[in-house]
Amino acid sequence: MKKVVLITMLIAGLAFISTPADAFDLGGYTGQVEFKFSDYTAGTLYTSSSNGYGNADGTEDAWSIFKVFTLKTDAGQTLWQDGQDGEELTGIFYGLDDDAWTVNSDGSLNIQSVGGYIDLYLDDTPDFDPTGGPTDRTGSNTYPTVTDGELFLRLALVPGITFGNGDTTDDHITYDNDIDSTTTPFTGDGAFYLVVIGGSAADMFDSNDYMLVDDEGNISYADFFGQFDTVAPGSFGWLANSEDPIEGRVVPEPTSMLLLGTGLLGLAGFRRKK
Repeated sequence: MKKVVLITMLIAGLAFISTPADAFDLGGYTGQVEFKFSDYTAGTLYTSSSNGYGNADGTEDAWSIFKVFTLKTDAGQTLWQDGQDGEELTGIFYGLDDDAWTVNSDGSLNIQSVGGYIDLYLDDTPDFDPTGGPTDRTGSNTYPTVTDGELFLRLALVPGITFGNGDTTDDHITYDNDIDSTTTPFTGDGAFYLVVIGGSAADMFDSNDYMLVDDEGNISYADFFGQFDTVAPGSFGWLANSEDPIEGRVVPEPTSMLLLGTGLLGLAGFRRKK
């Protein structure tokens, strides 16, 4: 009888691991993952250089809304797609404060910023709508049809995107954006690192997967690396449209690992007693 009870407990634990409490489900997958997104950005285009760092003033200079279309493994396998189980993933990117910008002689522009957060929402009533443009924003981190679901992840941008260039003066920068105004329309690209600071899926993605070493040798860790390609002007009155992946890692949730460990210990104890 004890053997049956122990095996039943283990099976229950394994079933819990493969079946999340909410509807969002990656089928028990753990490993590298890419969030493929489409973004609508509001921000500032500069016509003269800032002449160095130290221009952040505590005022937001850029923000955006976006929708996630797929989650894929690094091998290209689709783990989740928009509309699966009647759900969508939408988000708002806010609080970027431009610290330095350079306007080159060819018209290209590099903007380096500090701060910044991303809130990602899981919504079971899909209604994402960017057509109202930037003026439809209702608060610093709220936008209709974007922030009306369950807070899935809250992420903070962290320094690291300019590490390793031998210059300590830019090690505080969290966001790097290049815009090439010599093309029609403008094109560009950018990158950033993120850490998980909240949301219902925080444990699922809190991986510390990226080790960052600044130019003084200080070590920190990030959970996501984001990169994007930009086209400007954007649609519906937005400054620009962007797309490309945010990369991270799905990790076993602590509670699931505890249940698995308890089940295995129970079986080991039964074997010893037998």
